[in-house]
Amino acid sequence: MKVAITGHSEGIGKCFAEILTEQGHEIVGLSRRTGHNIRSLQKVVGPIVECDWFINNAQVGFAQTELLYKVWHQWHDTDKIIWNISSIMATENSPHFEMEEYRLQKQTLDQAHYNLKQRSKCRLALIRPGKVDTQGEGGADVRAWCNVVLNTWNLCEQSNLNLQEISIGNGS
Repeated sequence: MKVAITGHSEGIGKCFAEILTEQGHEIVGLSRRTGHNIRSLQKVVGPIVECDWFINNAQVGFAQTELLYKVWHQWHDTDKIIWNISSIMATENSPHFEMEEYRLQKQTLDQAHYNLKQRSKCRLALIRPGKVDTQGEGGADVRAWCNVVLNTWNLCEQSNLNLQEISIGNGS
């Protein structure tokens, strides 16, 4: 399967790219490092719509939600797959005021996801990580977390089940 991943050059996106490549998928990696800033929607949408699966991972302001809408308009009548990488923080009150803007951005993504899912033939899944150690600051091991998500997805696929939403945090 051809998989587009935003933010594929580090953290969760990089880990998904590595594991999916090992599983035989073709990866279309889109990140600022490769000249694909998600704020440049038109430049990023083209390569994504040529794929079968989109992992909407990179987050810059509200651009992640805007990108979801652009891709969804191209795919809503298809059986393609969109994973929206949100955050458990979107469902919780943040004790840190400096994280409120990020929380609001992820809540906006969640709401867009729910609205589009009701009107869609394409398969949307909302993936909410808790604290994952993407920058050496503690949390769940990135590779272990990504493997659990992908294994859960694959198990659902094999069992003809529709994984719609998953939240996985650190085990502490």
